[in-house]
Amino acid sequence: MRTRLWCHPSYELGPGRGCSRLIDVVDEAGQRIDRYDLMCSEIDNDVGPEVLELIDRVESGKDDLIDADGNGWVAYITRDKVWFESLYNDGEGGAVTLSQYKLAVETYLRFLSDPERKPIEVDFPEA
Repeated sequence: MRTRLWCHPSYELGPGRGCSRLIDVVDEAGQRIDRYDLMCSEIDNDVGPEVLELIDRVESGKDDLIDADGNGWVAYITRDKVWFESLYNDGEGGAVTLSQYKLAVETYLRFLSDPERKPIEVDFPEA
């Protein structure tokens, strides 16, 4: 099964449900894969270019663990995995590999930097 990371303009979810995130991991049919929801929510809400610097610190061995906290989430970044904790009881866990997280962050930042916000799809590796 082909898994894809999809960055896209937000869309209405329906009455009283607000708008979608700007990033999802989807299957071949375009359906969101639940196990990546915490990562996508954290990235959509709290990630900026500085996160790539934090990832680099872990990859280079300067730090073993970084608690990257934002407005609504904390991402715990290690060489082996990244996991997430909502500051507003929206979830905890959702571990992904560092390479999965880095790919998602890089793709999301590339999407945000495009003034036209054209959708981006890239293959997303399974852990």
